[in-house]
Amino acid sequence: MPETPQALIDESHRQLQEAWRYFAAHLPGGDATAGPGLLLTNGRSPLAFMNAAFFTSPATTEADVRSRIELAAAHFREGGHPFVFMPGEDMLSPSLLGGLTDLCADLGLGYMMPMTGMVASELAPPVRPLPDLEFRTVADAEMRDVVGDINAAGYDIPGADMRAATSVSSLWDGMIGVVGLVDGVPASTASVVPVDDVAYVALVATLPSHQGKGYAEAVMRRALDEAREAWGTVRTVLHATPAGSPVYTRMGYRPTSTFHVYVGH
Repeated sequence: MPETPQALIDESHRQLQEAWRYFAAHLPGGDATAGPGLLLTNGRSPLAFMNAAFFTSPATTEADVRSRIELAAAHFREGGHPFVFMPGEDMLSPSLLGGLTDLCADLGLGYMMPMTGMVASELAPPVRPLPDLEFRTVADAEMRDVVGDINAAGYDIPGADMRAATSVSSLWDGMIGVVGLVDGVPASTASVVPVDDVAYVALVATLPSHQGKGYAEAVMRRALDEAREAWGTVRTVLHATPAGSPVYTRMGYRPTSTFHVYVGH
């Protein structure tokens, strides 16, 4: 694909939305619906991140932004599900973006964090030796629960909410997950979803007691190696938290876009 700035932004949106379509489609009762300028991927999950709203076209006025968020909130609240709203900065003018947090707060959504869309045509070689981990592919109920528990600890989310998503066997029908173990004890994990012949990386987490040791990079590289063997994918996309962005930059990812995450209940 031509790597113009706009093409990379468009790819970032498409990858994020299609990955969340995958999650919703593979959770019990989940689905994706379109509204005016909106995509709603509803996993009907107690985990807010599995119920998401996205802008699919630029918003032009505050009234437009408000109406879209109100529509999304009503959709998720009807089923009693928490949800996230993840707009890209390119979908809003600077003035609308500046007032977005206050507008969301007025509608009952709290700001969580920024996310950076990142892409790597291929990974860079490691800049330091990778830690010696034992790897297990997520292929049974035990490892599915481990993925949930590590993500819950890494992101300070209730374990029951994370397991409600990761323990669902159908979620893994087309997704590859890897767990890294230290002395036989799970410490880090990463997963990959195929989207448009690209490896989309998600569910990357490391137990707090093991962070800063290179484990996330090691399990990501292993998961991407398995994805390449299974699907032939080399190009890879992700959306990074502020904590993860430096790790991904060292691995050869470069930023393409900025999103913001709001949470509603």
